[in-house]
Amino acid sequence: MSPDARPGNAVEGQRPAYPWLVHYPEGVNWNSQFEPLAVHELLERAVQRFGSRPCTNFFGKTLTYQEIGQLAGKAAAGLQGLGVRQGTKVGLFLPNCPTYLIYYFGILRAGGIVVNYNPLYTLEELTFQLADSQTELLVTLDLRLLFDKVEALIKAGALPRAIVASFSAQLPATKSVLFSLFKSRDLARPDKSAVAAKFTRDADVMGNAGTYQKVPVDAANDIAVLQYTGGTTGTPKGAMLTHANISINCQQGAAWAVNLVRGQERSLAALPFFHVFAMTAVMNFAVSEGAELIIMPRFVLDDAMKLIDKTQPTVMPGVPTMFMAILNHPRLKSFDLASLKYCVSGGAPLPVELKQRFEKLTGCKVVEGYGLTEASPSVTCNPVEGPVKEGSIGQPLPGTIVSLRDLADPSKEVPLGEKGEICVKGPQVMKG
Repeated sequence: MSPDARPGNAVEGQRPAYPWLVHYPEGVNWNSQFEPLAVHELLERAVQRFGSRPCTNFFGKTLTYQEIGQLAGKAAAGLQGLGVRQGTKVGLFLPNCPTYLIYYFGILRAGGIVVNYNPLYTLEELTFQLADSQTELLVTLDLRLLFDKVEALIKAGALPRAIVASFSAQLPATKSVLFSLFKSRDLARPDKSAVAAKFTRDADVMGNAGTYQKVPVDAANDIAVLQYTGGTTGTPKGAMLTHANISINCQQGAAWAVNLVRGQERSLAALPFFHVFAMTAVMNFAVSEGAELIIMPRFVLDDAMKLIDKTQPTVMPGVPTMFMAILNHPRLKSFDLASLKYCVSGGAPLPVELKQRFEKLTGCKVVEGYGLTEASPSVTCNPVEGPVKEGSIGQPLPGTIVSLRDLADPSKEVPLGEKGEICVKGPQVMKG
């Protein structure tokens, strides 16, 4: 690149290769080169650099990056002891919680492939995904809401076996005791199940020194996650996301978020990790940046407002309904939201009026992006700093090409301003 060229833009006086480079964000280089990494290496690098910093904050109980790294190592060793090898499909049937991170990275370290499952799915939907993905093992919690479905799947022969982790063990000591006492009806007893032999306790999986057999990873070709689409145009399909797809999408996000400081941010993790948006743009992105994840099992408005006020997150990825709910809270002005400096909205179109109202009342800029499961998922985003075209999904992330094609003839690109089908090319686009 010529020294006279602005980062990510065309050389002065020359026509840019792509139209978005004419007004590309200052400080963002569209021509950035990214390193294809194994996804679990994001955690390993964070442990090395930010080991003593908080990684997770769950109902007030914090675990450092060092601790999460050690637990993920134990999970990897335990999983290998159960027969997990390179390419073994292991499902996560979990709400947001530290156990999700521990087993997500543990599965990848062991050489397995993560298959995310929506806890709200029906038995019929789960049965289809289990068969289609060839999932051999499922990780869940001892909450009846989850366990009863897993037990039914095993009884029906749809699932070979499962690991059951304790929900209360993830809570601070006092809350753990109180939950066990007053919420005992919500807890399952795997040892009393008719198929108890098919369940392995998380404590037994983790009961080791954390020494596991490291598996070589071809980041560009090896699948890290089998992420199922929403199935809006038929049955859900598993997008094969490679290690490079996911790790580079995190790097693209880091290159875009020029106002964030590595190792100093706190992210409110209210969006479900089992969804591709939160898996990459919330969880993996936070880990890659050494940020603290303030975890909510699900978004509950009052709880979220109190948590923001108390823990002072700096980043809040969300969906339009979340931002609308916050704005409509009857006691909005009684909560301190001043810590927020970066909110990214995805999942659905963000109404211009909602964006303007939220920014005015909170002082936090909301940037809208666009993505899809097949792209790990982030494709475009509005600038974090500088002018934003309201009602727009923004510009392509570094290294990403977006083309609008003629519906009648996909080989032809439509003129600027015309409607067309979105086609995406980039290092984050799925293997298949």
